[in-house]
Amino acid sequence: MSSTLVVEQDWRALGACSKTDPDLWFAVGAMEHKQAKRICRECPVQSQCLAYAMDAPVDHGIWGGLTERERRRFRRQAGAKDWRALLQAN
Repeated sequence: MSSTLVVEQDWRALGACSKTDPDLWFAVGAMEHKQAKRICRECPVQSQCLAYAMDAPVDHGIWGGLTERERRRFRRQAGAKDWRALLQAN
């Protein structure tokens, strides 16, 4: 892994999720999704996390406060446009 990539992903160590059970972020139930999203709302690196998941793209788990289904919907709606502008509008 290049040193640039490591520096760009330093935000991961600051995530609120780093102090929780990793299984919560990949659970399929609505209750688990609500719990994970609640933690995301208080996370200091939520925007970096969401940007990573949208740009990668990551199609599993809760990242940046959105489920995989929600992220796919925003990518589809944005099309060729920037997904960031679409999220800010909502």
